[in-house]
Amino acid sequence: MIRRSEIQGQARNDGNVDQSGNNGAYTVTANNIHLESSFKVRKDNFESELNAIRAQYPDSLVWNRSMESLKREWAAHNALHAMGVFRSRTAHMDLNWPQPWFIRLGYALLGRIAWPLIK
Repeated sequence: MIRRSEIQGQARNDGNVDQSGNNGAYTVTANNIHLESSFKVRKDNFESELNAIRAQYPDSLVWNRSMESLKREWAAHNALHAMGVFRSRTAHMDLNWPQPWFIRLGYALLGRIAWPLIK
């Protein structure tokens, strides 16, 4: 995975490629994880990708969210991208902390509906 971080002033770009088929590029800050081309990752790999990022950057506040919440948001993004909805915006994903309640609710509902429908 290509990793870049702004937590504690660290920066890294090691040029490795992950096993999911995604280019694995992500940026981690205290309140955000930005995943490039997140639509390329299959749902079976969501948790392992997130765990790999968490192992590298455990201090991000994004980990205050549950793994299920993070996976539902990812599923919602992938479903919207597959349907062609806001493709330029749903191709990449930002996992934020905190989230307004209505955003959490939207991802919770859409993610649950999308889960059985996405790859």
